[in-house]
Amino acid sequence: MYFVKRGYEWNKYGGRGITMCDEWRNSFETFQTWALANGYQDHLSIDRIDVNGNYCPENCRWATVYEQNNNKRTSRYLSYNGETKTIREFADKYGLAYSCLYERLRLGWNVEDALLTPPKRRDLA
Repeated sequence: MYFVKRGYEWNKYGGRGITMCDEWRNSFETFQTWALANGYQDHLSIDRIDVNGNYCPENCRWATVYEQNNNKRTSRYLSYNGETKTIREFADKYGLAYSCLYERLRLGWNVEDALLTPPKRRDLA
């Protein structure tokens, strides 16, 4: 994962200055030791806590696809009732479709109404 060549994902990583720490780049065993001590499981993948930071022990964790999808540069955050979460996380918490909550916010609804107004059901007949 050392980003040297320009290629498919270059602009998302190496092109933005994202690098891997020397200790991991120079020793797979060091990386493996860190990985096993920090929750590695086959169904998880490495995730940078700060999406603008480097791949290094203090900025990486093992995460599910759901967690990674909520930790992107494009994620939009909302604050409501003392919590700050992504739109997707709030949609899941309040039982709304992501598209419903996103559209409500896009149309200018305030956060409370967007979260607490039950969705209208369409007649299926």
